[in-house]
Amino acid sequence: MMETLEIPNKSTFKLNEVCGLTGVKPYVLRFWESEFTEIDPIISSSGQKMYEAKDIQAIATLKNLLFEEKMNIEMAKAELPKRLSHGSLVEEAEDIQDLDNLPDLPKNSEMQSEFKATSISRMSLSDDDMDKLMMAKNLLRSIL
Repeated sequence: MMETLEIPNKSTFKLNEVCGLTGVKPYVLRFWESEFTEIDPIISSSGQKMYEAKDIQAIATLKNLLFEEKMNIEMAKAELPKRLSHGSLVEEAEDIQDLDNLPDLPKNSEMQSEFKATSISRMSLSDDDMDKLMMAKNLLRSIL
């Protein structure tokens, strides 16, 4: 039986915080990152890995699959996406409904190139800026 994990209301978490919350050792977590695309930490400008709540949920679910349900890595690779998507289907449906009501963005090349440049420069943000962006993202999700 999977225990309920209380994830603090923060935008990002450091490695030691994630290990403390999930009970997974750092070397195990690093291995899982290499095997499971669902665990995808953000790399801060200082080179530190920062995990989001979705990463922590994936880690907790994966721990349950491997240690409680006794699945092997290959079985867990097939099952993890199913388990994670099951919980977010309602959120995705709500997001899609809300997105239908948003106005279309202008399709000028200047705006598109600015968006691409912003996406590329994501890795050069400071930890503080990354936290602010994640909080804004979460606030926008709660509003929509």
